[in-house]
Amino acid sequence: MWGSKSHHSMGRDNFAARSFGLRGWRVVDRLLHRYVAIHWLRAETMVVQFQHPAALFQAVGDPTRLRILRVLGRGELTVQDLVQVLGLSQPGVSKHLAVLREAGWLSHRKDGTWGWYGLADRSSLGDAADLRDAVLTLAGGVPEAAGDDEALRRVLADRDRRTGEFFAGIAGAWDQIRPAFEAPDIQAGAVAALVPPGLAVLDIGTGTGALLPLLAGTGASVTAVDTSEAMLERARQLCEREQLAGVRFHSADVQALPFADGTFDAAYCSMVLHHVASPGQAVHEMARVVRPGGRVVVAAFTRHNLQWMRDELAHQWLGFSREEMLALFDRHGLAPRRYLVRRPSQIDLARVSLPPGLQDRGAVWPDVFLAVGEKVPAAAAPSVTDDAGPGPR
Repeated sequence: MWGSKSHHSMGRDNFAARSFGLRGWRVVDRLLHRYVAIHWLRAETMVVQFQHPAALFQAVGDPTRLRILRVLGRGELTVQDLVQVLGLSQPGVSKHLAVLREAGWLSHRKDGTWGWYGLADRSSLGDAADLRDAVLTLAGGVPEAAGDDEALRRVLADRDRRTGEFFAGIAGAWDQIRPAFEAPDIQAGAVAALVPPGLAVLDIGTGTGALLPLLAGTGASVTAVDTSEAMLERARQLCEREQLAGVRFHSADVQALPFADGTFDAAYCSMVLHHVASPGQAVHEMARVVRPGGRVVVAAFTRHNLQWMRDELAHQWLGFSREEMLALFDRHGLAPRRYLVRRPSQIDLARVSLPPGLQDRGAVWPDVFLAVGEKVPAAAAPSVTDDAGPGPR
């Protein structure tokens, strides 16, 4: 049988023996036999993802490709990111990515002029999903693992550093930029979703504190965080002018919030996700610090192709589709409760005073969405209310 033959040939391979060990390959071999048997039984009713099961192992029979799979298990990366993490040439990395993608191990999507690689979704792998998980677990034994992890940390930290530098420089003009894309009913919807009186609310990426008067005015206990000290200082000044008592400020990253699990009744994250290296980690952290039954509310741009926002506004991601946002909620234990979209035409751009360089961008700002998720047990049935506003969906 093919699986048995492959097992013996891989047993002779020095790298396989060194990285996985005999026990590891036996585990994979059993999964492979199961995969082949299932596809033989279902041949008449099932669309097979791979031309032959051998394609799975042929694709990962190289130490560099195992490293790539392991690193992409942490999240999506560009080719250039992988070049920096692995310390290899771009042509070499691209060649390995092509092999893995053709075999079905990877997904690829365009985001403006950038291309992102990630692990193929488990659902797309069918009965090979368990096999993939086993290989990813065993790939943790590659000798370069610790070095790859440190290099990945540096790459992601550099992204966030550039974002921080942008906000430090733009803080003085942010109150003129923000009205170009924030609709009043988005803010009102956020407050309605967040704050019955007396709640403990976390305002993530508070910026200059635009929402703090609304939040504090409900009687909520508000904690405001931002990575930019310049932005936090302007938010503090706003609270002093408005005589808002009880608002606490922290310099913190949404991807590593310095709060215990279940600290807050609600968390609000406005125009932040497209600036962070790992949106999934950000949603994970928001869900973690909210108590069961609490709400996570996210406002961000819908998916778009406006490359200038990456170049001029330090966006790392060109928005998020409804499906992407709700998938992030689901992955981190949040049941969707509301999703609404507002279009730029609903914002009076004539009243917005933009800094030089952005004055001609008003007509092409993307749509903004508000997504509300509730932290509930996984077994609870999700329900989402849509309000995309006028016009086509």
